Amino acid sequence: MTQPFIIPLLLLVNSVYGQKALELKPGDTLKYSLKSKKQEWITVHSDNANVAVGLFMDGKKIKEQDGSRGIKSVERLFYTPEKGKKYELKVWAKSYVEKTKPSIISITESKTVPILDGQLTSTQFVEDLRVFRSIREKANSGLYVYRSKQQIDSLYKKAEEEAANSKNIFDFYKVIAKVTGFEGSCHNYTDLPNHASYYLTQKPEYLPITLKNIDGHLLQDSKDNTIPLAAEIISINGIPAKEIINRFSRYYFSDGFSMPYRETTGFERGMLDKFYIEFGTHQQYSIKYQWNGQTHEVALPGISLDAFKKLQESRHSLTLDKKLMAEKYSLTKEGDKVYRLSVRGFDFATGKEDPAYNKFSAFLEQMMGTLEREKITSLIIDLRGNTGGTGALYEKVFTYLTQRPFRDSHYAYTWFNEVPMEERLVITPLFLSNGVKDKQGINAYLKQLYPKQTQGKYYWADDKNPLILPNERTFKGQLYLLVDQRVASAASHLASLIKSYTNAIVIGKETVGGYYEHNGHLPLVYELPNTGIQTGFSIVHVIQDAQNLPDQKKGQGIIPHYEIQLTRQEFLDQTDVYLKKALELQKQHNQ
Repeated sequence: MTQPFIIPLLLLVNSVYGQKALELKPGDTLKYSLKSKKQEWITVHSDNANVAVGLFMDGKKIKEQDGSRGIKSVERLFYTPEKGKKYELKVWAKSYVEKTKPSIISITESKTVPILDGQLTSTQFVEDLRVFRSIREKANSGLYVYRSKQQIDSLYKKAEEEAANSKNIFDFYKVIAKVTGFEGSCHNYTDLPNHASYYLTQKPEYLPITLKNIDGHLLQDSKDNTIPLAAEIISINGIPAKEIINRFSRYYFSDGFSMPYRETTGFERGMLDKFYIEFGTHQQYSIKYQWNGQTHEVALPGISLDAFKKLQESRHSLTLDKKLMAEKYSLTKEGDKVYRLSVRGFDFATGKEDPAYNKFSAFLEQMMGTLEREKITSLIIDLRGNTGGTGALYEKVFTYLTQRPFRDSHYAYTWFNEVPMEERLVITPLFLSNGVKDKQGINAYLKQLYPKQTQGKYYWADDKNPLILPNERTFKGQLYLLVDQRVASAASHLASLIKSYTNAIVIGKETVGGYYEHNGHLPLVYELPNTGIQTGFSIVHVIQDAQNLPDQKKGQGIIPHYEIQLTRQEFLDQTDVYLKKALELQKQHNQ
């Protein structure tokens, strides 16, 4: 008989104030008045739900946090009270397993926090891997799209050996992340039950620099550091930069075989946790780097996790990115007879009934009015950083760029219309926000969308995939499409349509989202029984409405006609090389 994943009772050690055995029902919110008048850690532990916490000062929310994935979740906040202010903590369930019951919550205020240790056995790791595989084989329609059954069998055989040899939850997480990425879907995720930093040391043993991967070269990304900004890192503690990039890429997932996102995003998003899962923390870091044609080596002491967070949040490369991502969508004039439509996400509206959709539609109409009035001959579509969202939004954009009718997909299917392995199913915030609280609600939704079975597949209902007509006003000039490795889901779907059916010149990096097909539409999340690790994937395989192109192979993202590469000086100057290239091509086109 397997033991449940145990959150250590050490969480309650050194507590000054707190409250145990609070009952939290789904849909309810717990309130707790903070007692301490000094700087303290607040720890919230749940035994049967993933919880979020909000910190309020005099009735106004000053912080909200949901850092843990698992049902047995822990949330930690560092609390610095101001004199004369009243502080309150609110706790509510974000998700829970399908067979839910009230969750028992404990809240503590303490000066220090211990390291979490799950105390699991190799037998439990192997059992979780087998449950993980069973979930994939019963629910994931993307399992054999890019890999044969023989390849999957071979991978799991090796993974089971590695799981049996795992000493702790990090060892097992490395195994299961590798298996997740092998499938080939950017909608896949597998994550620890609690934020990785909770398992890590509180000592000052964190990397004293930040890193940026530019075309396979690791550059030093911190200002005012011993190592010059933009110096190329050759190795850290003897590990070559190429090996760091390769090992770090295992924690990030893409459609098919696309690699740019996997190799770059960890240095932007994973340095606070996954870097240390893979490479550990150290009292001292020996860093070899190249600067002005010479190789140097320096030994730097580790820094605290809080100091590293501040370093990561102030890194040099964020300057341009913050500027790019300042607005969800915008129209800007970039030169003579050229405008740029920037859309950084399709998550600002839930569908056509959302007022934000109507506002966006009005914006696009105003855009066309401007382009027509000024007789604009070139339009740049800038999708960089757009990770997707609502299909209705990307479809709306394309109606202004095409002269041909189109569909969301040629066809789309799932392997079921009744959820398998519901005992491990997590009812996520996505379902809860749509009033779905159990598997019956999910099954009803699936039967509506995927009613008919043909040869073991349930296909998307015809009335849910209508022919979409071009707008009466469409742009007929020259298009330039800017994409980077972050473009995914609905955004990469739009990019595939633009590349496939317009005159667009594509500039940038291969996208993480696929050109021909992807798994999308509806994500399901399951929790493994022993570790509490959660794994999710989109269950619907979508064959996109994109024509075969000679430069697009199965398993690739959208391949640019002009691939962008950044020089060290452009990195230092924070030059927008994507836009610069588009304007150069536009100028040549008009000569």
